[in-house]
Amino acid sequence: MKITILALFPDEMKQFFLKGIFQKAAKKNLFEIQFINIRDFTVDRYKKVDDYPFGKQKGMLLKPDILERAITSIENYHRYRVIYPCPKGKIFNQTLANQLGQEDGIILICGYYEGMDERLISRFNIQKISMGDFVLSSGELPSLMIAEAVIRLIPDVVGKKSSVEEDSFISGLLEYPQYTHPREFSGMQVPEVLISGHHQKIQEWKKRESLKTTLHVKPELLKTYQPTKEERKILQKLLIENDT
Repeated sequence: MKITILALFPDEMKQFFLKGIFQKAAKKNLFEIQFINIRDFTVDRYKKVDDYPFGKQKGMLLKPDILERAITSIENYHRYRVIYPCPKGKIFNQTLANQLGQEDGIILICGYYEGMDERLISRFNIQKISMGDFVLSSGELPSLMIAEAVIRLIPDVVGKKSSVEEDSFISGLLEYPQYTHPREFSGMQVPEVLISGHHQKIQEWKKRESLKTTLHVKPELLKTYQPTKEERKILQKLLIENDT
């Protein structure tokens, strides 16, 4: 997996992946990530990357010719999915992260100012992706979020495959509550079942709590989730509890 991020402040963004599991995984060549400075592809002495949009003299747009030179400078760029984080795109979720993880590579363009020239979207068949119904000053944080979501799916980046599969959304449900030491905190105890050593009961508790959390916090996930016969019984009991 090769990830390329086009940005105006690449050195600052690079620091995000120079720590923890990402740094270790990069040293093992589990993935490759590079940051490209958009200003390196300007042709004027002021290194100007933006200009006024036609039709109004307010706000600025990233110039398409500069971005085109930046994209085409990437080796085998035509093999990679080009992504532009912006509010107009499809909402990012784990399913989309899984799809991007199947690509040979992705190119992320960080938006600035009012965005970019629409012709660039057509030129490279760029996919717009939104992180939600809110506005940020740039596409840097969304690009880092997308990159992390994809990278952590790569085998051996996080660790055991099971630890990734148990994550919220990957299993189709939200994760169950988790606890650590001390056993008593602020008058509250760790659930007795978790310290019982009874593995089957622990797994049953985790499943019930996962379904309960999903039902209460993000019930819309259950519209596409395919529960087992046992899980349907648990959901029925939870719904009865809610009504009483």
